[in-house]
Amino acid sequence: MADTSSISRGWRVNLLLLLILVTAAASLWWLEYRDARRVQEEKAARTIGTIQSKSVVRLQFWRPAANQGKEGSMVTILPREAGAAGQGGSAGRWQVVTPDKVRTNDASVEQLLAVLGESYDQKVTDQVAQPAQFGLDRPAAVMTVHGEGGQVLQLSVGQSAPASKKRYLQIGVDGPVVLVAPKAVAGLLQSPDDLRDKRLFARSGVQSVRRVVRQRPNEQVVLTRGEDKRWQLSEPLVDLAAANRVEGWLNLLLQAQGTGFVALKAEDSLPAQGPDWTVTVESEEGREAVRLQRKDAKLLAWREGEPDALVLEPYLTEELDKSAMELVALQPLGVQGMPVKLQITHQGRTLTTAKQDGQWPKPVWMGVEEVLTRDAWRGVKPRPHGEPWLTIIAFQEKEQWVIPFWKEGETLILAPPNRPLELELTHYQAEAFKDTIKALFSAE
Repeated sequence: MADTSSISRGWRVNLLLLLILVTAAASLWWLEYRDARRVQEEKAARTIGTIQSKSVVRLQFWRPAANQGKEGSMVTILPREAGAAGQGGSAGRWQVVTPDKVRTNDASVEQLLAVLGESYDQKVTDQVAQPAQFGLDRPAAVMTVHGEGGQVLQLSVGQSAPASKKRYLQIGVDGPVVLVAPKAVAGLLQSPDDLRDKRLFARSGVQSVRRVVRQRPNEQVVLTRGEDKRWQLSEPLVDLAAANRVEGWLNLLLQAQGTGFVALKAEDSLPAQGPDWTVTVESEEGREAVRLQRKDAKLLAWREGEPDALVLEPYLTEELDKSAMELVALQPLGVQGMPVKLQITHQGRTLTTAKQDGQWPKPVWMGVEEVLTRDAWRGVKPRPHGEPWLTIIAFQEKEQWVIPFWKEGETLILAPPNRPLELELTHYQAEAFKDTIKALFSAE
């Protein structure tokens, strides 16, 4: 009995200690929760604005001019109607409408509005008797937000507080001045140019592109993609195009971004014979045309419907000058696929072999197949060569293709079947193929 009573008392003591521990933990949690809630409520009470980004119906943003004595820039931004396309075919949420209607960078507009959800650190004064004391006589930025239901809020950014990195901000036209962390007003210190979309093209997806035209004086390149998804050159020659080369080139153009804008109108800057380049991209979403011109060591682009020029990095001129021969399909057999039988005629001798169970009888024949099925170095315009150095006939199940090779010094050139150009092998390909031919004929 004594043992049972002792065990019972021990169990009750342990239970009591557990209850005390749980009660203490619950009390600590409640105190922490209450303090956190109080801090949250105090922070919410110091929120700079109550207008939500999604309810903004008009936004005006002003920044002073870089040079004193000149007027600052006032930008007006409106939300775009759902489904409406903006300038240049872009379909973002926001649209800059004044001083000109231009393509807009949605992310930068959202940075402007981000200040509304920030909280100020402390209130400095409820009334401003001397605006210059806070740098509000010449504010660094002024933003006026119009919300649904007629709400209007003006925010003016002043100077940095003495001995502090924090900044003065006036909430309302005659409202209080508060101190905020620099990051809270970072969006308001953007340049008006930062609100503009600096991409060369509004559409950046290659997969939706159906046609591309690159024009320059006296020459143009036209590329189209058919229902089979293959790229085809139709000017300056009609031929297959290399999908990886075309799409790599298009990616560079469609992803290109400018560094800024200059106030030059196209009609005052482009020569009478036309710009250095015009690039037109047609996709499922629409058509965009951009005119580009070298001017004073800069590369400038005029986008449709915009009053000034976008400044681009000069490296893009290399892509704009891309030769059509760099975009053609460089596989000698191209869409014809793999051969099942090969015949080679060289110096009056002919060798013939066929695959057995999908393999060549001798591994050395793989070198011949690789030359016919891998990319050459570049396409070149056909010209007279004389007698071929070597001729290959590639057989498939129902067709055969005759491919002559010419040796000019260390260079090997071949004529792919049924195509309006010739292909030049790389130095490595040429040397490897010469070794393959030497091995084939010396073994016979």
